[in-house]
Amino acid sequence: MYNQGGSYGAHARSIPPPINRMYAGAPPPPPTQAMGFGHGAPNGYSFQYSNCTGRRKALLIGINYFGQKGQLRGCINDVKNLSTYLKENHGYAREDMVCLTDDQQNPMSQPTKANMIRAMHWLVKDARPNDSLVFHYSGHGGQTEDLDGDEDDGYDEVVYPVDFRQAGHIVDDEMHEIM
Repeated sequence: MYNQGGSYGAHARSIPPPINRMYAGAPPPPPTQAMGFGHGAPNGYSFQYSNCTGRRKALLIGINYFGQKGQLRGCINDVKNLSTYLKENHGYAREDMVCLTDDQQNPMSQPTKANMIRAMHWLVKDARPNDSLVFHYSGHGGQTEDLDGDEDDGYDEVVYPVDFRQAGHIVDDEMHEIM
């Protein structure tokens, strides 16, 4: 038995304490107040969680690097699975998603550096409070020397577009500035 004092009786079955039924099976909602961003962000920089009642947009990128050294398997499947999940469980429409994968024939749908940056701008264009914006990347990533001193370990994180050998990588600072 569960006692008022919070302990279980020695000979009774273990019955867990009552749970808050409002959140049973789901995580609690995010905080509603403005939140500090932490180290590396400009002083006074804050953000507020969305309640996700506005528009929905998603940018999903999956790169298998076909025919390249370090070819991957599964990154395109990640995009397909997440696209299906967002549609079936969170009300996203296909027209509200941009999917860049290196198995597509349309050059604008290839995950090149230029297309990825263009799509990041699309994702946040006209964004308003309480919109639900999803950014997903599945592909190679790495690190490069931090040039602006905002990283404790001295390295920025990077993602590698399909054409990184010609166009270069995309640094986390650039992604943060855009999104």
